[in-house]
Amino acid sequence: MKNFLISSLANLVLIFISYFLFRNIISGPTRHKLYEKMFSSMSKFIIYVFIITVAITGLTALILYKTSLVPYINIIAPALVSILVGFIMSTVPTRGKGDKDKA
Repeated sequence: MKNFLISSLANLVLIFISYFLFRNIISGPTRHKLYEKMFSSMSKFIIYVFIITVAITGLTALILYKTSLVPYINIIAPALVSILVGFIMSTVPTRGKGDKDKA
């Protein structure tokens, strides 16, 4: 139970780090365009996120099996998916259409 809590806390920290990193690297209009493309259809979004998550986990498992680091699969795979979650969070617009820029 202790290891689970530590891993969960580390994943939460990774989500917020990747969120702020992507938010600062990618400009607002670009993030908004990504958001509109991803959320144009909720069903496509869910399918894409599922496929990307399975691909990340599968590739991680394959790499870890090849390097004989299998005991770390439950730590590394969720950490990589947490980075994806932070990226998706960073694309959500923080201002509405009617809000004015902070100039």
